[in-house]
Amino acid sequence: MPPPNQVALTASSLILSAALLFAGGIDYREYDRLTRTYVNEAGRVDYAGLKRELPALESFVDQLAATSPDNRPELFADAGERLRYYLTAYNAWVLYIAASEFPSQTSLWRFGLFRNRAIKLGGRDTTLEYLEHEIIRKRFRDPRIHFYINCAAVSCPPLERGVIAAGQTEAALERAARRFVNDPAYVRFDASAKRLYLSKIFDWFEADFLDFLRTGRRIEHPHIAQYLLIYLDGPARDALAGTPPGALKVSYSSYDKSLNEQRK
Repeated sequence: MPPPNQVALTASSLILSAALLFAGGIDYREYDRLTRTYVNEAGRVDYAGLKRELPALESFVDQLAATSPDNRPELFADAGERLRYYLTAYNAWVLYIAASEFPSQTSLWRFGLFRNRAIKLGGRDTTLEYLEHEIIRKRFRDPRIHFYINCAAVSCPPLERGVIAAGQTEAALERAARRFVNDPAYVRFDASAKRLYLSKIFDWFEADFLDFLRTGRRIEHPHIAQYLLIYLDGPARDALAGTPPGALKVSYSSYDKSLNEQRK
């Protein structure tokens, strides 16, 4: 049996952990448990298993449907907590829709039905499309969100296991950006050919990345390579840093829209 002081320390740690997962009027604990249980290290989802616990996930999205920074702003301490809510809401609703319809995938991407699916946040009807482009992108103007939100497709950024802890939104976005940029599935540099092979995400949202370089880094004529260098590590970074942006060629990978399910 552990000594009393160790028991007290363990109890305090559990209380602190619970507090970090319950903030802004939202209890994130069940979503945290579900993603740690059914999402693997590669960000792939066991949808069959998750579907068996769909009522638990539905209970969480019901919280999101009732409470948001728009209808209860006093519950969200700052911009970081508001962004934490919206990032989690996007991923949770995507998971809920995909798990609800699994094994069918008809409405996920076909004709844009998935992105236009009706959801509810803070008592208001909206869509995933609106949440991404009108709320997350426009209000926060942080290109790192493109490395965190997950659209249930194979070529999306890996879905994170667990939730962003209270007060840790900045750290979570930094981790997501570094993970994405250093994954050769999304970013690869062929130094001999001076060619960058990039995820289609860098093409679709190029303006977000370049605007950050203009406003955040004061680069008058930015190139996407200058954004990559913020996060890229190792020999690839050294090679890219030594290549003038004007000499670079850029190719974008095709986007695999098949479901990001775990496969045996």
